[in-house]
Amino acid sequence: MSKSSRPRADSPAPATAFRNPTKPPRTPGTDARATRSAAALHAALLRLLESKAFDQISVREICAEAGVHYATFFRHHAGKDELLEHIATDQINALVDLTLPIRTAQGDATAFHALCAYVQQHRALWAVLLNGGAGPSMRREWLRRATIVAESQPSTNSWLPKTLGTICSTSLIAETISWWLAQPEQDYSVEDVARLLHRLVVGSTLAGD
Repeated sequence: MSKSSRPRADSPAPATAFRNPTKPPRTPGTDARATRSAAALHAALLRLLESKAFDQISVREICAEAGVHYATFFRHHAGKDELLEHIATDQINALVDLTLPIRTAQGDATAFHALCAYVQQHRALWAVLLNGGAGPSMRREWLRRATIVAESQPSTNSWLPKTLGTICSTSLIAETISWWLAQPEQDYSVEDVARLLHRLVVGSTLAGD
């Protein structure tokens, strides 16, 4: 090799030389495994919450329940609180979607029943989300998502500004569900709370002109 063709000592290395050897490029196979692991961790925490309080659940228990290696957990989440936050985002999106029919079903309690049935199905999780330490931030995120969705929906009446109506109805629903989850489970059924919400919301923010 001639001197002119020899790479100089101070010449920049190829871009590939800076690639982190511990993080190989993702392939469809690794993406699929990551998706399965993430779903397994979510499902494992939900199952554990059915029988234990969140502060009594360890990362190792979540991994054992999910069938996921301990080190794999930390490739997805910094800790169990972050896992809960990710689950909370999904749960809020689901709940906001369930509240959409309420705006147009003023005389129909079906939408309220569907909402309460969903919360009951995930009762342990929602008790943690609304009545635990993350409660205030959960309410803010719920209102933020509800406001975004409400912007694309028609107003239900002319006397109440849409933004204020969203604040009031979201708060009524969130606080009623929070109260319900703090009661003994046998005291109020899904039907009982659905009727309460129907009267509270329809009689206030959804009242006609």
